[in-house]
Amino acid sequence: MLNLRNLDQLLKENLKDKIIFIRVDLNVPIKDEIVLDETRIERIIPTINALLEKESKICLLSHFGRPDGTNNSKFSLNKIISSLEKHLKKDILFIENSFEENVKEKIQSSSNNQIVLYENTRFHDGEEKNDQDLAMKVAQNADYFVNDAFSVSHRSHVSTVGIAKCLPSFSGRYLEKEILMINKSLSTNSGERLGIIGGSKISTKLKVLENLTENVDKLFVGGGMANTFLLAKGFKIGKSLCERSMINTANNILLKAEKNNCEIVLPIDALVAKDMEKGTSFNETSIEKIPSDALILDIGSKTISKITDILQEMSTVVWCGPLGLFELNPFQTGTVSIAKEISMLTKDKKIISVAGGGDTVAALSQSNYNKDFTYISTAGGAFLELLAGEKLPGLEVLRQ
Repeated sequence: MLNLRNLDQLLKENLKDKIIFIRVDLNVPIKDEIVLDETRIERIIPTINALLEKESKICLLSHFGRPDGTNNSKFSLNKIISSLEKHLKKDILFIENSFEENVKEKIQSSSNNQIVLYENTRFHDGEEKNDQDLAMKVAQNADYFVNDAFSVSHRSHVSTVGIAKCLPSFSGRYLEKEILMINKSLSTNSGERLGIIGGSKISTKLKVLENLTENVDKLFVGGGMANTFLLAKGFKIGKSLCERSMINTANNILLKAEKNNCEIVLPIDALVAKDMEKGTSFNETSIEKIPSDALILDIGSKTISKITDILQEMSTVVWCGPLGLFELNPFQTGTVSIAKEISMLTKDKKIISVAGGGDTVAALSQSNYNKDFTYISTAGGAFLELLAGEKLPGLEVLRQ
């Protein structure tokens, strides 16, 4: 747990009528005033309930969208209230202006059947600048701070770092679970480990790639970034997306992996097409025979079989990034096929499976196999940075 001050330590205190700010992530997808995915709301319930049992006063802090420091009703958290009330089984007392003179009294006088929700933290211009004056003004209304939003812990904001420096601060259950599962997937005690990394660019996941070569036994590289590795190894990739400026970097990663006894696995065949339009004709071909006018848009059936065979030998898999252009049929086949195999092995308790990253979650949700994974992280950038071995400011401030 990276030696963080945790919720169990806070629960030892006398918390009756104490005001506790909880940083949560309510940046959920909404359409026509309806929350489309309530996972982030469901996962904060254990922390909230544990503190309610101690008769404390709960105030939730969250951002929603990118209002850029302005009070924009389009990004108001009042859109989340009905979903919060449904899941928390409490009434929400919504405070639009956290600088009201009597805001502390409002929180203190809230009933046992109420949870307080502050308006969008990003309505304040100083939030993303981690303005310490703003942090102190907000923090003076509470006794303790709990960070239960791992997904924003890579941000040095007022609501993740600033307030934590002003109050006794602790990690929440949801944040703890995220870190625990990511660390477990990379632990040397977890048997043979496979990393699966996809997406379009090496440059956005360079440190993740480097760190994974030190923490997994095999690393499969798919998606657009695989093309750069293939080019570095001398294969012709037609008109496929790649980063020619990263060829030396790809070679260095291959050398580092060899030094760390990590086998990097690349596609051996692919689905190719001449364009990325819906309904376009496509072919499956070996990596040695990519046409000069073709685009590699997904892994092929032989590559799928190869990964499936590797999975049979593994105890743990950590996955970040789709393996093809999953938004367009049929180029989601590789991602869906591997997701299906991992979900079956997970259900049979043969493997521990952890996945995360924005596009990964979207791709796995589309596959309908995401519910069978051991753990799906709802964090995007924070998931990547922890995989990369980076220090996250929202976690560093919670260290013992």
